[in-house]
Amino acid sequence: MSLSYFNLPVYVGGADATSISESSAYLPATQVDVSYATSPIPRRLLGEAISTAAAADKYKFGAPLSANISLSCVFQNDFANALEFFSENEAFFPIQIGGNTYQQCYASDISISIAPYVPVTLDASFICLDPPIDQQISGDATPYAGGSIPLDSNKLVYGHTCSVENMGNVVGDVQSQINYKKTMSLTPIYTLGSVNATSMIVNSIEDEMSITSTGLNNLINFSGDILSSSVKVNLTDVAGVYAEPNWLEMAAGARVAVEKYGVAGGDTTQTTATIKQVTL
Repeated sequence: MSLSYFNLPVYVGGADATSISESSAYLPATQVDVSYATSPIPRRLLGEAISTAAAADKYKFGAPLSANISLSCVFQNDFANALEFFSENEAFFPIQIGGNTYQQCYASDISISIAPYVPVTLDASFICLDPPIDQQISGDATPYAGGSIPLDSNKLVYGHTCSVENMGNVVGDVQSQINYKKTMSLTPIYTLGSVNATSMIVNSIEDEMSITSTGLNNLINFSGDILSSSVKVNLTDVAGVYAEPNWLEMAAGARVAVEKYGVAGGDTTQTTATIKQVTL
């Protein structure tokens, strides 16, 4: 019997934690994907044909099991606890999908999309060092620890309820779309006596924000423009309440690295400015 979507809620625990509280770690996810991949290498030995080798001895494995998780969710104020992975980039997190728990998950890519009249969405990818193995996919019969999930459309964050601070010196005052991406470069650490990696080293963290508008107030030169003050996106719900955590910000010193604009007959000028910063 197959499992339906309502049996597979998604929970993301706290930084460096191993246990999950469903009532505080629930994430309003719209999609989740899990991928397991092994690294088999044909065992070719001089003087022996693979066709004559034992069935269980035709492959050796050159790397540990790779498990990757990708998810999409919408923003709502009540579920901020499950978004700690956005700011704690050097920590690992437990992720529970239905009844299966994935330990030591490190975020590798996080992106946020903001557009008018649609909920703000977040997409995140994780590398899991300790996935469940030798067990079945199981559902969660009582999501949110058996309580009532506080989904509230009035607390959802929409693009048209958000605003941008300190961007007037780069683009026009009419902004129509914002795309944000954070990328973490990770290196697994392997130790003697352990099949899987024991931890991850975060080599670098880079942020990129693209803002689409109707004008450019300053065309960049060969080195781009350096922001003299931080650019912040205020995430607010329909009632005007600031979402927590309200951390979507490019700090002073970030660089406007890309600008482009275009127009078609009968249309207005559409411009895009891309800001980049390195945080690690």
